[in-house]
Amino acid sequence: MATRAERTEEKRAAFLKALEENGGNITAACKTARYARQTAYEARERDEVFAKAWDEAVERGIDALEDEALRRGSSGTLKPVFYQGAKCGTVREYSDTLLIFMLKAKRPLKFRDNVAIEHSGKIDHGALSDDELNAKIANHIAKLAAGGGGDGGHGE
Repeated sequence: MATRAERTEEKRAAFLKALEENGGNITAACKTARYARQTAYEARERDEVFAKAWDEAVERGIDALEDEALRRGSSGTLKPVFYQGAKCGTVREYSDTLLIFMLKAKRPLKFRDNVAIEHSGKIDHGALSDDELNAKIANHIAKLAAGGGGDGGHGE
């Protein structure tokens, strides 16, 4: 009969395997391995070796997801074609959305959303300190970036 320590190691190994297979999804891995989330997090907190193995399993799982996304985006997937209720062939479908996300992730400087923020109004600086002025500018930029459009340069 297995000792408690052996059962714990078996559960942890099953959890780590499931974590990798589920793309780093902790909830799914816990469910698959029948390992309580709280127990998993407590073990991670107490055991540096387990925490490192956890992080590595997540990375491998995410790498697999990335590989699959790239494959689907570039090679496509076969979708069945039906005619009068019967399958008569397949058509290859590609995902432009997946390719866009992959390009943005791999080449963010080239494929990022280009947004320019410009202020063309007058700001009354009055007797503000540098910190107050910087805070006011940051607040104004945040409003513009959030789509608030500012107030045309009249006040805050």
